[in-house]
Amino acid sequence: MKLSKLTVLGLGVTLALSATALQAATPYNWNNTAPVKIPSAQQSNGKTVLFDVSHGGVEGNADWVIDGAFSDFADALVAEGYRVEEYRGVDLNNDGKIRFFDDRSFSTQANEAIITYDAIKHADVFVLAETNRPFTLAEQQALETFVAAGKGIFFIADHYDADRNLNTWDATEVFNGYNRSDLSKYNMGGVYGDWRNPKSAQQGWLVENFGIRFRFNGVDYKQGVSGVEPAYQTEGLTQGVAPILMAAGATLAIVDGQKAKGLVYFAETDNPTKWRHAKDSGLYFGGEAEGPYVAIAKSGAGKAAFIGDSSPIEDATPKYRRQDSGNTKKTYPGWTDPGHASVLSINIVNWLATPESYTHFDGANGRTPGRVTPVPMTSEEMFDPNNGQPWSNPSNGFNPWDTDTYKDNSFNAPYGQGQVDPDPDPDPTPGTAVSVADALAATTGTELVVQGKVTDAVNGIYGLLLTDLNNPAVSINVKLESNQRADFNPQLNPEILGKTLLVTGKRNSYMGEPGIRYVTDLVIAPSALSVSQALATAQGETITLTGKVKAPLNSIYALVLSDLSDDSTTINIKLESSQRAEFSPQLNPSILDETLVITGKRDSYMSQPGIRNVSEIAKASSTSPDPDPNLDMTVSEVLAKSNGTPVVVAGTITSAINNIYALELSDPNAPGNKLYIKLESSQRATYSPQLNPSLLGKKLRVTGVKNDYMSQPGVRNVTALTLLD
Repeated sequence: MKLSKLTVLGLGVTLALSATALQAATPYNWNNTAPVKIPSAQQSNGKTVLFDVSHGGVEGNADWVIDGAFSDFADALVAEGYRVEEYRGVDLNNDGKIRFFDDRSFSTQANEAIITYDAIKHADVFVLAETNRPFTLAEQQALETFVAAGKGIFFIADHYDADRNLNTWDATEVFNGYNRSDLSKYNMGGVYGDWRNPKSAQQGWLVENFGIRFRFNGVDYKQGVSGVEPAYQTEGLTQGVAPILMAAGATLAIVDGQKAKGLVYFAETDNPTKWRHAKDSGLYFGGEAEGPYVAIAKSGAGKAAFIGDSSPIEDATPKYRRQDSGNTKKTYPGWTDPGHASVLSINIVNWLATPESYTHFDGANGRTPGRVTPVPMTSEEMFDPNNGQPWSNPSNGFNPWDTDTYKDNSFNAPYGQGQVDPDPDPDPTPGTAVSVADALAATTGTELVVQGKVTDAVNGIYGLLLTDLNNPAVSINVKLESNQRADFNPQLNPEILGKTLLVTGKRNSYMGEPGIRYVTDLVIAPSALSVSQALATAQGETITLTGKVKAPLNSIYALVLSDLSDDSTTINIKLESSQRAEFSPQLNPSILDETLVITGKRDSYMSQPGIRNVSEIAKASSTSPDPDPNLDMTVSEVLAKSNGTPVVVAGTITSAINNIYALELSDPNAPGNKLYIKLESSQRATYSPQLNPSLLGKKLRVTGVKNDYMSQPGVRNVTALTLLD
């Protein structure tokens, strides 16, 4: 029996089910209990914080749940004494499940993923994070009643077009109370009313209740928005707060200074940029005129707070899979960023949870009024560059309004297996990839990782041509998603031509030719694999690897190559006759401990994993065990390099990134310049600051390939790490 347009918004401890058991299981039971985190009796302050997921916060890469990518935030609140709960709605039929029905298609009052005042009134603070479905008029009234009762709401938005479930709504629109489009279809009527863009900063649910609106901009400033207002003007909320990370976000516009005021602005010395995927100018004014990035409001007895990006608050432990593809989510570890958004967030919740008798920021008793934003709605914001459409079309059969289409292990999905792999950024390697020729032979619908060289653009900016590494006459078309084109389309980024890519997607057709569609990941292949990566590649594949010469093998005929990060991991290298005089440790003992770069065919030798048919072999002077420190690049120099460039960089370890999986390397002469260093599994025990806090502040040399990690500039495929102090 098909379950039409419903879901259970639930989460609980479940059994690991086989695929067969999943199909036989009762739909939606796998995720049926909302989590609660409770402080000890000694710690408890008697107050409750609710995190809403009844209207989103779990779409796309978002995972804003208290036991997922908001777990660090939730745990910090518990440490403050709060009871923390996940809110999913109201069990109207008392069957133990909270179900979502599409209100647009059903006239009956069946939807249980709703907000009512009675259901949330026990809480002191209600957190709305990246809400992706519009509120009904009754839900807006429930939120107004909540605030009128002296309680607080924390609105966490993101940049315009963060329409994570591709339903044409993002959080800036839902919170403002209108879609950016003025098309007649957004005058929905009924329980929703008119959600068309009013083209006026004075109109809309948010501004009418709190004197403020979210802008439709998209701004990037990972160095940190530095115009932090002094604590005496911000009810003490900015005490201990440094510049706040913005990894593509929105600002706000203050319309009524007695209701709202800013906490954090762009300083005149900040240099924010348009988010590269913004549909309009993205950055309207810069400086304070762009409006506050973080703000608060006092509306009668209650309060509200606002921030234009989830990145400073989230951590790198997403729980769920993506609803559209079933892939692992990628979140940003902003909670541990040195800008102390974590401090600000806790300060905000403490303020929201404290009832106070004043009703406005009217200048009395030190309640400094807010500064009205000079142009609170630009002419650009009055029109929709998407013309009322989602930023891209749903793929893989996904329908944001029909939860039957949600992939297993995603929030709202009928079936699942509970907690998924917490590493949000698995790296495809050439060892997991097939050739272009093999991809062409795969059946339509096959999910695969294909490796090839970028040789041309396809269909203008919309795709690329991937050519087989061993046969230039063989190629396949790759359709790029909209957020991939700036980096990977040769017309927009000519530097990608000639690069070897690992493309994760589904075998299909594109432009009437064999193709790859529904691309979920693109990675520039490393110029040289580590020994451990080489061991994972398929026999018969031609690869380039790097490692250290450990010992002679079979007299003068071969050598043993060890992994630069793990001396016990080795591979046998069969030398050609012309290579033995220089590279056989038996004939040339000085080659021992040298780092080599070798190209050959993955095979076996001496009954062990090996490399044969070696076509190139050379010393890697840049990766020698003790490189000249004068040749080390600075972090700032590496930031100027193109992705795919081999680098040796030295800098200061300043933070753990993504739990144990990476570290942050800063330039000691320009601390705002940072690289994320992705650690291989064999390197984490020694070099993860999460496991070894004593590493913080120490200088480290890193050998690897410049490439992004967690959507930030970084170094991947790390082959050597050396502490320099």
